[in-house]
Amino acid sequence: MQYFYEALDSSGQLIVGKVDGNSVDEVKTRISQQGYQLRSLAPDMGTTGTLLPNAQNLPVVSAPLPQSVAVPAPPVARYATPVQAQPRSGMVLAGNAAKVASRQKAVPQGRQIAPGYQLPHVSNVSNMGGVNDKERLLFFTQLQSLVYSGMSVYMALDSLAGRTQNRNLTLVIREMRDAAHNGRPISAVMARYPHIFPEHVTATLSGGELGGFLEIALSEIALDYEQRVALYRWVWLPKLIFALSFFAIPLIIPLMPSFYETAMTGKATAFFALYLKRVLFYFPVSLGLFGGVILLSRKFQQPKYRYKRDEWSLKMPPFGTLQRQIALGNFVRMLRRLHHAGVSPTQAWEGAMLTASNVVLRDKLAQSYAIMQKGASLGDAFAQTGLFDNSIEQLIITGEQSGQLGEMLDRAAGFYQQEADNAKKRVQMAMFRMGCIGMMIASGFTACWLAYTYFQGAFHFVDTAFPELNN
Repeated sequence: MQYFYEALDSSGQLIVGKVDGNSVDEVKTRISQQGYQLRSLAPDMGTTGTLLPNAQNLPVVSAPLPQSVAVPAPPVARYATPVQAQPRSGMVLAGNAAKVASRQKAVPQGRQIAPGYQLPHVSNVSNMGGVNDKERLLFFTQLQSLVYSGMSVYMALDSLAGRTQNRNLTLVIREMRDAAHNGRPISAVMARYPHIFPEHVTATLSGGELGGFLEIALSEIALDYEQRVALYRWVWLPKLIFALSFFAIPLIIPLMPSFYETAMTGKATAFFALYLKRVLFYFPVSLGLFGGVILLSRKFQQPKYRYKRDEWSLKMPPFGTLQRQIALGNFVRMLRRLHHAGVSPTQAWEGAMLTASNVVLRDKLAQSYAIMQKGASLGDAFAQTGLFDNSIEQLIITGEQSGQLGEMLDRAAGFYQQEADNAKKRVQMAMFRMGCIGMMIASGFTACWLAYTYFQGAFHFVDTAFPELNN
C-alpha cells in the first residue's frame, strides 16, 4: 500500500512525498532511516477531487521515499476539517499528508463566526459544561507542554485523560483522544462542547492543526486562560460583600414588627418564635431572587448570546477596554509568532484573527483579511480595521518598509500587553467598587427599613397599649 507522508529533513525543510509500505510501522521505520522527522501520514485512498478550501496544491512524488519534494509551510485552511483517513496504529492522520492523500470533496459548511468564515458543521452539540477557567488553563498548559516535547497528540491526551480530576473534562479529553487515534482533528470534538470550549478557542486550535502551528495555538490558548484566571483571582471579595449585604435584608425586615407585636406579652420566647417565623418566610423569597439573578446571568453566558454579550461589553468601560486590549493583544501576539515561524502575512493574519476573544473585533479583523487576499500590505490591513492606535499602524508600516517587521510586531505585542495589564487593574478596582456600592445600597435600604418599622411600630404600640387615648 502507498502512503503520503509529511516530514522535516535534516535542514528543517518541510517535504511531502509518497512511499510504499505494508504497514504504518514499516513506513515510519523507512522514513526514520532516511533521517526525516515524520509529521503526518495518510494512506492513498485513490480518490480524486479538490483540496481543502484555501489549501495549496502540494506536489505529490510517486517515486520511493528518497525522491521527495520540498514545499512551503502549509497555510491555515479556513475552518475546514481534514479528511478522515482510516486509523493505523494510533497515529494522527492529519496535516498535509492527509490533505494530499484525500483530494476530498468540499467540506460541509456550518455556523458562521466571521464574515465569510465558517466552522465545519457540528452535529450532536452538547450542553455539558461544569469546567472552570483554572481547569481549562491546567489542561491546555499541560497539553502544550507534552506536544512541544515531541509527544503525539494522541499520547498527550491519553496521558491527561488518566489524571484529570474534573469528570466532564475527562470525558471530553477521552473523546478528543479517540478522535486523534482515528485521524480526526481534536478541534472537531471541542466544537461539540461550546459550554466548555468557547468558539474562539476551538477556532484557534483548528487553525493550529491545519496550519501546522499546533504548539503555538496551544500556547496562545493557555496564555489567554492564564490572564483570565489572574483577572478574576480575587473577584470573590466583592461578590461576598454584596451577598452578605443582600442576605442581611430578610434578617432585618421582620425585626421591629415582631418586637412590638410581642412586647405586651413580656416573653422573649414569643418574640423569637414570631421573628423566626417571619425570617423563614422572607429568606426563601430573598434566596429565590438571588438565584434568579444568577440563572439569568448564566443564561446570558450561553454561546448563542455571544455576539450580543461582546457587543454590549465593549460599551462598558473599563470592561470593554480590557476586552479590546486582550483581544487585540492576542491577535498581535499570534501574528508575531506566525511571522517568526515563517508563515506568510496573509496566512498569518488568517490564523491570528482566530485568537481574538471578542466576536465583534474578530469580525473587523476578518473583514481586513479580505483586502489582504487581494494583495494589500499588512500596514493597509491594520489601518483598514480601525481598531489599532495610529502608533501601532505606523510601526507596522515602518517594519514592512525597513524589513524589520518582526521587531515591530514584538513592540506592538509588548504595547498591548502593557495596556491589558493596566486595564486589568482598572477592572479589578471597578469590580471592588461595584461590590462596595452594592453593599451600600443594601445597607442603606436595610437602615431605612429599620427606621421606618421602628417609628411605625412605636406609634402603633401606643395605640395598642393605651386604647383609651384614642377616645
